[in-house]
Amino acid sequence: MAQKKFSDLSKVTGLNKTDLLAIERADGTKQITFAQLCEAITPQDIAEQIEEFPEIAADDTLDVIVGKINKWQQDALKKIENSEQSNMIQAFPDVEFDPEDPEDETTKQLRDEIISALLAYTMNEKILKVVSDHGELVADYAILKREKMASYGYYGVEWNVDDLMTLVKAEKWDKFAVGDYFIETNTAGEKIQFEIAGKNSYLHCGDNPELTKPHIVVCPRDCLQTYYKYNTSNVNAGGYAASLMPANLETEAKKFTSKLQGYMTQIRRLENNKGTWAWASRRIFLPGNPELIGFNGWADGYCGGAFNQLPLFVGGNAHLLKGAGFNKEKAARMWYWTADPSAAHTTNFCSFSGYGYSGTNSASADGGVAPLIVLS
Repeated sequence: MAQKKFSDLSKVTGLNKTDLLAIERADGTKQITFAQLCEAITPQDIAEQIEEFPEIAADDTLDVIVGKINKWQQDALKKIENSEQSNMIQAFPDVEFDPEDPEDETTKQLRDEIISALLAYTMNEKILKVVSDHGELVADYAILKREKMASYGYYGVEWNVDDLMTLVKAEKWDKFAVGDYFIETNTAGEKIQFEIAGKNSYLHCGDNPELTKPHIVVCPRDCLQTYYKYNTSNVNAGGYAASLMPANLETEAKKFTSKLQGYMTQIRRLENNKGTWAWASRRIFLPGNPELIGFNGWADGYCGGAFNQLPLFVGGNAHLLKGAGFNKEKAARMWYWTADPSAAHTTNFCSFSGYGYSGTNSASADGGVAPLIVLS
């Protein structure tokens, strides 16, 4: 029986499941509910179709092909409908044809166009996936390259601190590099470029409590603008804990923005207190010699603590050598304090020279500070 053109049919604004339609059925009845019609035309043989893209067989009938399209993702249909390619379906045929007759020329043409559309879309999606995968690989390689190049003098890329900390909290360590940085402008108007010195470097360190949060360790690219002394006289008795340095650094921490202070994490830390050591709670602190240069330098064995050389400082002096103030505003090459008293003197604390070596200076000398903070 010939079919009417779709353009000749009146539009239906909506149908309920129980609405009756006048259709001649195989059992001789002349009516069917809308729900029964939907169930009858749903191709049962593809109910469990799970492929990423539907497979079109050479002997598929038109209703099976349409059923596979309906099982496919909605965006596939949208892309097919919006495509301007000549081999895609541009409009539904407006001539009379019999969709059940495989020899009907219009039916065959429509079937070929549907298959062509599906194949074109499938190829396009697969190409897009390859491009996407390649893009991710390129991005990951760029991050690994930055991290590898840090010790050669490469200074990474700038981050918004909130975006960076979102990655840290999610433990997406492969999405940013050691040597990347963010810029803090503190409440005194001083700009500080904080570089990532390590990722999760102190995990499980500490006596009580241990540090279990995902975190990064950051350090100023150059020393802070203000110079500090360890003590008013040249003595190192009692080491770090007995000196003015913990209070000096807290003075600096209180200038940081509330946003940065909100990420700062207090940790338990072993400090070299001249011939002994003890745990202390710090949220800002000077690096010990091993964290900075990987060995004791002029300190005694109590500088070892529970910590390790931070990755930013491994393999070269590029990030060890510092100036004073943002972008070396005050001094192109500035010596700065480390956290350890000198083992060989009763008057000196350890430092790192502007000439690139580990040394010591008198406790009352005004020196640069490039403190570490842990962000989590």
